[in-house]
Amino acid sequence: MIRFNARLGAAVLVLGSALYMVASVVTSRSAMAEIPPDLSANPAEASLGVMKAAAALVQEERSVVVDVRPAGAYARFHVPGAVLMPGAGPEQLKALLRTHAPVIVCASRDELAQKLVVKVRQANPTARIHYLADGARAWYLAFELPVPLFAESSPPDGYADALQLVSAWFEGPGPRPEARSRTVEALQTLARLNYQPSLLKSGKKAAAAGGGKKKIGGGCG
Repeated sequence: MIRFNARLGAAVLVLGSALYMVASVVTSRSAMAEIPPDLSANPAEASLGVMKAAAALVQEERSVVVDVRPAGAYARFHVPGAVLMPGAGPEQLKALLRTHAPVIVCASRDELAQKLVVKVRQANPTARIHYLADGARAWYLAFELPVPLFAESSPPDGYADALQLVSAWFEGPGPRPEARSRTVEALQTLARLNYQPSLLKSGKKAAAAGGGKKKIGGGCG
């Protein structure tokens, strides 16, 4: 007859409890890591990062980007679908808010865009108006620049597919309701991965295919 060893039993219970606690912590952390970033635009926010701005444009049918830069800067590069209104002032933006919301201002400098947003909100505190932080440059770096050429690491899993979905939405024939949720999920993936052209930030030079130096042509204004 096998006798029950109390000490051995206690040790097994302690070990089992420890393993359970470790598994719980790991599972909890894993679940937290999978929570998608919140890209909803808070009405009180004056500036929107590029992912939040893009999400607002995808989710809100009446949303619009107003580009107040000179026509030459707009021609070099602009946010897809942006309305060109060079030098637009608060009154023009107020008029636009009657038919569009939210209005996202894109300027050559954040200081200029912020002043426009503040002036409009002074007259109408509930106005749904923001500005795109870092302007057209932020959009170009996030969605147009071939980031793998200027990054120290290879693209993480899911990056290429998410970028393709976002590009298809903004370059396509128009909003497609069936693709809206997938595009928002793709933006959340890009925000979570945060894959950036690190070589540009560090001042290092990246070699293009064929051994030549890759040069970014044309400014974003």
